[in-house]
Amino acid sequence: MSRSWRRLTELVHAFAAVSRNKRLRRVEFAYASSVASETAYLVALGVFAYEAGGALAVGFVGLIRMLPAALATPFAALLGDRYSRERVLLFVALGSAITLASSAVVFYLGAFAALIYGLAAFHAAVSTLLRPALAALVPSLATTPEELIAANGVSMALEGVGTLIGPVVGGLLVAIASPGIAFAFGAAAYMLAMLLLTQVQVVAGLSRSAPTDAPRTRDALVAGLRAVVTEPNPRMVVVLVGAQTLVRGALNVLIVVATFRLLGVDRAWVGYLAAAIGAGGVLGAFVSPALAGRRLAIPFGVGLILWGLPIALIAAWPDPTVALALLAVVGFGNSIEDVSAYTLLQRMVRDELLTRVFGVLFAFAVVGLGLGSIAAPALVAAFGVRGALIATGSFLVVATLVAWSRLVAIDAVAPPPARELSLLSVVPLFEPLSVAAKEHLASRLGARSVRAGATIVSEGEPGDYFYIVVEGHADVTIRGAHVRSQGPGDYFGEIALLRNVPRTATVTAREQMELCTIRREDFLAVVTGHPAVRMAGEAVARERLAMPGEPAEPLATPKS
Repeated sequence: MSRSWRRLTELVHAFAAVSRNKRLRRVEFAYASSVASETAYLVALGVFAYEAGGALAVGFVGLIRMLPAALATPFAALLGDRYSRERVLLFVALGSAITLASSAVVFYLGAFAALIYGLAAFHAAVSTLLRPALAALVPSLATTPEELIAANGVSMALEGVGTLIGPVVGGLLVAIASPGIAFAFGAAAYMLAMLLLTQVQVVAGLSRSAPTDAPRTRDALVAGLRAVVTEPNPRMVVVLVGAQTLVRGALNVLIVVATFRLLGVDRAWVGYLAAAIGAGGVLGAFVSPALAGRRLAIPFGVGLILWGLPIALIAAWPDPTVALALLAVVGFGNSIEDVSAYTLLQRMVRDELLTRVFGVLFAFAVVGLGLGSIAAPALVAAFGVRGALIATGSFLVVATLVAWSRLVAIDAVAPPPARELSLLSVVPLFEPLSVAAKEHLASRLGARSVRAGATIVSEGEPGDYFYIVVEGHADVTIRGAHVRSQGPGDYFGEIALLRNVPRTATVTAREQMELCTIRREDFLAVVTGHPAVRMAGEAVARERLAMPGEPAEPLATPKS
């Protein structure tokens, strides 16, 4: 069976699994409705801004949307930890519905541009909570690790579908009616999401806590910035990602301008062109897992070139159909570039600095989007639409080629952990992790050989490692009674780590064994940093503790 067919089959099974859980089904449909609303609204807002004030207005809207989103993002996780996550999502849906409905009312009362722009800025601040709150909520609704993994796959698939359907609907509505109708559609879609979310409630008793020893934002940013400035390879990746987001901000404006002044098509094509990027991104998402365990600096560079070159080529062949195809290539390159960049940083940066370096990366991204949005109108004014497209796309291509020798050198010092990844792949517990996160964990795996008859872990002792069986078999006993056997591909040790309790069983090697080990701190860093993995691990622990002969332990918050 081909890889693509296997992935499609897995996705179908995932949808079936989610559909059987009423609460998950409602949350996933609410998310799909929210994404479609968001993308349709952005198309309508771009068209409105262009008709109200030309290219400069479109760039200005992009800038003012980025500023509140950048300020709100650091608080998103805090709200998701302090308040009921389903209520946070409900707040996002309600606040977005009111904002978009207000935009529709303002449009028909007199299309007061300044007020609509202000509502757009408020909506950006509210909607930034959507994805982190969803990621935190879904694990609390899944009843088994398999269902949780399926839900994560469905969320990604529905996001891709939303980025395809939303812009098309938004483009059609502004073409046959007005941006006001598209605003109203967005409000209705968010209202649907709100109605679905009112019927979702998390069962009480699931543990949840926010970290209490996190470094201050200022200190964290300074440490991450220092690492980026002083280490040449991470600096190169961050700078190139910043260049890509600059181009992305400009492209958001140029799509609107090119629709009216270069391609000679109606307003609906703003949506079609935006949807083409989404279509390419979906295709790239199917391909990106194949990058795991490979050298990624060159694919990162190729992804950047695929981001820039098609934009310049639109100016050479200003045909609507050609533009659709070229923007699909941009979306494909975006998937490759994102996965490669994140994974490269995780390979190169020390674990204790990684979060702060990513904070610098995302800060660069937000600034790049805003600057690109405001730079695009200036390029159009100076060089015309074709010249602006060529300058925007060529900038990223040239920047990548200038850095090419450094990218080759990065691959030489950041080798892919191919063998370690294959060992992790046998553990369903880690399946929700992204390619980048899996490689990060793979780089921290250890190895241990155990002779026949040796005790690997003893009941009652503290837990220090998580184990994956590579070769050989072991027996698991509790108070001397045999409860199960472990062989290649099995794993053990998660209960003591997840629940901060002594080992609940003794594991003894039946024969010579080869084990893969993950230190307690590395295991907990992955679990506590990724809600899906944490809840999957706790579900596995509950299943094992419910087996005959297993002791029942209360659910506890993992501690490092």
